Amino acid sequence: MPSKTRFYLNGGGLFTAQGRWWDEQVESLLSEAGARVYNPGRESEGVLRANPPGGDLRKAVFVSDREGVDVSQGIVMLGEGAAGEVSSGTAWETGYGYARDKLTLCMRTDIRGPLNPFLKECLFESRVCGDFDALRSQASRAIERISKSGVARTFYTPPPSRRSIHKVHLTAPHFTAAEWRSAKELNQILSTLGFDVTFPPGAKGVGESILSGREDVWPAPFREKVRSLNECDAVVALLEGSDCNSELGWDCGYAYSKYKPVFGMRTDTRTLGDLGSRVNLMIEQSLVGSKLCGSESELIQMITS
Repeated sequence: MPSKTRFYLNGGGLFTAQGRWWDEQVESLLSEAGARVYNPGRESEGVLRANPPGGDLRKAVFVSDREGVDVSQGIVMLGEGAAGEVSSGTAWETGYGYARDKLTLCMRTDIRGPLNPFLKECLFESRVCGDFDALRSQASRAIERISKSGVARTFYTPPPSRRSIHKVHLTAPHFTAAEWRSAKELNQILSTLGFDVTFPPGAKGVGESILSGREDVWPAPFREKVRSLNECDAVVALLEGSDCNSELGWDCGYAYSKYKPVFGMRTDTRTLGDLGSRVNLMIEQSLVGSKLCGSESELIQMITS
């Protein structure tokens, strides 16, 4: 008889044959382990393959996926992608689930580098599974942990009114000189307006750690990031790039889960390829008013009003 444990499949099917194959394998593996599965590829998200991606439809898909995480006790993430990155939507759902105490398992077979270290820090046992046997073994331990801890389904019930914004968590890419300059300028603008800005949590020494290959330095900045997200009144996300960095997607998902307003800005004119959107659907729909600001002046107008 299947247990009450349910896992949300994150980052697999719907869009590609490879992803749907991965979902089938993992779903079979989890069923053998005695767990149930929430597969968003079979839920309302599937209508995206046959319908234009209008606003109402995008909102319905967003709510469906969010509720899928909420009714599950765990998440299984497909951690494939170049340079250790995953889809920003996959990262968003992982951040949302982590904020709600969902156990996250990850399988990555991609040889193009290890998983983004900030994502790794939020995983069950802080471990990435490299094959199905490892995932099967870890899933059994996770099911046992869930049965003992009583991890329950959660509900998204935001408070009726929002508090004033004083402390802002700024999340932005900061891997190149140009990215640093852009983020620091936005930081200065927000500070000049009177906001107490945190940016970027734990960034000191991170570059040297990446180059050295060290992993023991990541727990501290990860904890600092979580503390900043918990203490802030709002998040400002600079969502540049063909797809934003996994860490940014994770931050947006975590903040949204904690009912923090998320303001997004993007000057990049490229579309994501996510059904014609400029950013991933999950990030887009979690922004205040589902609105993506195209300039600093537009962002300032939104956050001050």
